Amino acid sequence: MSRKTLAACMVALVALSAVSAEAKKKDSDEPPSREVTGRKGVEGEIVGNEIPGSPFTKLEIGMSQKQVEDVVGEKRQDDAECGQYFTGKSFIPFHFGGDKVRTECAYKGLGRLVFTNQSDFDGKAVLIKIEYDASEDGYRDD
Repeated sequence: MSRKTLAACMVALVALSAVSAEAKKKDSDEPPSREVTGRKGVEGEIVGNEIPGSPFTKLEIGMSQKQVEDVVGEKRQDDAECGQYFTGKSFIPFHFGGDKVRTECAYKGLGRLVFTNQSDFDGKAVLIKIEYDASEDGYRDD
């Protein structure tokens, strides 16, 4: 290997490590996230730090949508903007499991909650993700 080639490789390696360090720095700006197992063995995720006094602190992964509405309160639930989206599992032929459609609700000043069904044969949605975000504007348009 010539000196020019070796020098070019070293420059590329230094540039690559700088880019990698910048990517790690950006990742550290992300809110903390942890995967948890909730009620009835439902696996889910909690993102961000708890907001003191928030009704979200009383929620558990695996709660039904009705249980969550009871904890959060009818007034707040009416003010939430909710919508549904398809997951990739909805396009798998002969997939009779759940998690084909998710419902996401944005709550101003609290964060977001994500629900999914556990099977094709049960319409009951369960909580799978809690996102704490005090700066949440309450709209799903982002």
